[in-house]
Amino acid sequence: MKQMLTLFLLSLGLGFSVSAQAADDPALLRAVQSQLADDTVVRGDFTQTRQLAGIKKPLIAKGTFVVEKTRGVLWRTQTPFPQTMRVTQGEILQRDGERVLMVLRADQEPAVNAISRVLFSLFAGDLSTLADFFDYTGKVNKGKDWQLTFKPRNDGLKAVIASLSLEGDNVVRQVTLTSAAGDVTRIAFSHVTTAAALTADERAQFE
Repeated sequence: MKQMLTLFLLSLGLGFSVSAQAADDPALLRAVQSQLADDTVVRGDFTQTRQLAGIKKPLIAKGTFVVEKTRGVLWRTQTPFPQTMRVTQGEILQRDGERVLMVLRADQEPAVNAISRVLFSLFAGDLSTLADFFDYTGKVNKGKDWQLTFKPRNDGLKAVIASLSLEGDNVVRQVTLTSAAGDVTRIAFSHVTTAAALTADERAQFE
């Protein structure tokens, strides 16, 4: 997650902006969107595998996540060391226990709103927002699964991201990010469930 966030920050610094170009195939996005669960909350486990170009041994992190489609993302890494990242519309906060490691606020860094939009769309399945930033292709096996591949339109984003792929069924099951340098980050989601509302503990972490 931190590596993905860094890539977006770099691309925004290179002049990343939302494109007004029309979506490649709105019918494809509608077909995928129709298979996604309507519930507001998505939660589960993740395994993130980062394969650096030229290095044989991948870097692996595991943890849990919660997405509340109107509030944000809670990304809690458990191994190799515990950390929590909270992404909301106005702020990106990273903690190590009670110690704050990083805070980015929209009133100080305008890029935060754009970053949070893209991160929300990745994990909440908001495909129309991704289509604002990327060209895309894909396929849908109706009633079963789907795959989408996104490629950046903006030159600044192309300088750091080669492609972004999503796979899923009623929820997003895997995200694959390939950097312009050839590094590949795969995030696989498991034990994914959906719900209409956050738990009391989850609500408290968003406040």
